[in-house]
Amino acid sequence: MEKIIQKSHYNMKSILLASTIITLFFSCKKETKLQQNNSEERTVVKINKDSLKQIKDTTLFVNSSQGEDVKLSINTNTNDSIFESEIFGETGKSTYKFVFNKFLKKGECTTYRYTEPISVNSNPKIKSEKKENLLSSKESSNRLINIFNSYLKVFIPPNKAYKISNVKWLGTYSLIINENNEDWRDIHEIQLSISKDSITYLAKGFQLYQYYLLSPIEDGTSLKLKYAKSLDNTESWALNKTKDFGTIIFDGKTYLWSSPYLDINFADGKNKKYILKKKQ
Repeated sequence: MEKIIQKSHYNMKSILLASTIITLFFSCKKETKLQQNNSEERTVVKINKDSLKQIKDTTLFVNSSQGEDVKLSINTNTNDSIFESEIFGETGKSTYKFVFNKFLKKGECTTYRYTEPISVNSNPKIKSEKKENLLSSKESSNRLINIFNSYLKVFIPPNKAYKISNVKWLGTYSLIINENNEDWRDIHEIQLSISKDSITYLAKGFQLYQYYLLSPIEDGTSLKLKYAKSLDNTESWALNKTKDFGTIIFDGKTYLWSSPYLDINFADGKNKKYILKKKQ
């Protein structure tokens, strides 16, 4: 009888031990699986983050006189391009996001309204928030598409049959008018973007936004520029005076720009030579 009890007690201990081992096995397996899942999730997030490559960012005055910060990125995994912007206003601000490839895939906007104007409080509280996308309404869709097209014209200008043969002219150039002026309203930023088949002129500043397509004439040592077409429906009183954007000369070290249009527009008609900074 005693042997039977001992045997039964031994069997019970074996069963408990086996049960404990099985429980620990599945517990460890589950924990390992959770760790793997967490690792996979972290990896996915990292890949998505690293796949976004910023191409260009700038401040525009197309959709708001207060300005809008716009950046263009590309998703290297999907080859989708992405516009992200923040448009500022006196009584609120809006953030936009557009995803596109051969066509516009996604467009969305969040509009925030302030409790008081920024002229009263430079850091106002937000009293309301409204989200919209391309499917919200016909009005929302049209507005989003118009804003998307305005960014498209600035960042990806249309190709024209203007050919630049000498590669020394290719690149992006910048110029700050009245850079050291004490009145910030007189400071203006000029950008020339020269590619093989198009040249664009972009001027930004206080109550200033001009975006033009220019046509070139090469003569070996210089590049002459003429007004061709306004982009984004921009215009200037100076265009009624002259459409001659002058001549760029490169002396081996410096790009010098003589421009009747700049003189009339920004220098009261006085002849000046402007030094262009070429981005590397």
